Amino acid sequence: MLFTINLTTLLIWLACHFVGDFAFQSTWMSIEKGKSWDVLFYHCATYTAVFILFAHPSYLATAILVGTHFVVDALKARYKVIDPIWLDQLLHIITIVLILLLHL
Repeated sequence: MLFTINLTTLLIWLACHFVGDFAFQSTWMSIEKGKSWDVLFYHCATYTAVFILFAHPSYLATAILVGTHFVVDALKARYKVIDPIWLDQLLHIITIVLILLLHL
């Protein structure tokens, strides 16, 4: 079916998200990603690498992950449009769920 998600797959992707976004983001990255496009890209690349290693996304899903993460984190860290962390996390999780729902 088009709009179903395997629970195991969802849990793996959510684990990848939290490991990539928190465990693999150093304090330096957290502080500097709002000031430097290079650091922001580095954070997004390491975030996405966790998915590549453990969730094996398609090329399209990988591009969506890195691209949306870059935009959401830029809106939060650089432009301060997104303030509460729960909103930042919700946007990332919605992205993951949509990728899985659409089987990208």
